Amino acid sequence: MSPKCERCDGPLVPVEYGMPVDDTPYRRHERREIYYTGGCMGPPAPWWCWSCERFADPEPRPSPSMTVEGYQLSLLNDMRGVSPSLPELPAPYDDPPEALAEEAVKWRSPDLLKIKDMAVILGEPVSGGPSLHRFALPLWPDFWLEHKSMNNGFWLEPESTEGLGDYVVGKRFVRRSGEPMRSADDMRPWSVLRTEAEAFFGWEPTRHPNMYYHVVPFELGGRAMEAFFVHDLLVHVSEAPEG
Repeated sequence: MSPKCERCDGPLVPVEYGMPVDDTPYRRHERREIYYTGGCMGPPAPWWCWSCERFADPEPRPSPSMTVEGYQLSLLNDMRGVSPSLPELPAPYDDPPEALAEEAVKWRSPDLLKIKDMAVILGEPVSGGPSLHRFALPLWPDFWLEHKSMNNGFWLEPESTEGLGDYVVGKRFVRRSGEPMRSADDMRPWSVLRTEAEAFFGWEPTRHPNMYYHVVPFELGGRAMEAFFVHDLLVHVSEAPEG
């Protein structure tokens, strides 16, 4: 059953890629010149109300029943998708139960998350600057996971004055404690940030800083190596394959 609009109590239709899924009402409204963002960045909301002619977000995402463990597992899954291997993991991440694995998938939902909804589960974030919200996660005690947010740009919510009502549009690890990289011996998984390695080795800054992963070739002791970073955190170092 579709949710109801908070303004008019009318039915809402789902939104995909910035447009309502059902375009039948759109065809009826063509003469009224209702336009959508199409391939451009649209307002990040999963529903559309035809009565109000506005995007809507009536439900919190993720569900308050979700957990920190599920979110951490979703990040580990991001790492597994890029890295040949990961450090030895504690329970339950070494062999996650089915329910936790299913929850991790839900965290990767295409529906964008709100900072205020994540805070219910992960705890209140620390500000990292305008539109930057830093969460502490137990698996990575030396780092914050910093989430970048944006307002939908079409209507304001009371929380938006502090950015908590905004949507997550990106994330990366930033250092919380410990020393930045000081020697090549520091190139250990979950110990170094991409920006620290760039500064230490003199790598050219990436042309795609907003990508969630980077595989960087470099030389170490005359050997060709590769460093794998996910959300800007080093997750694996290995010799580069020949050829």
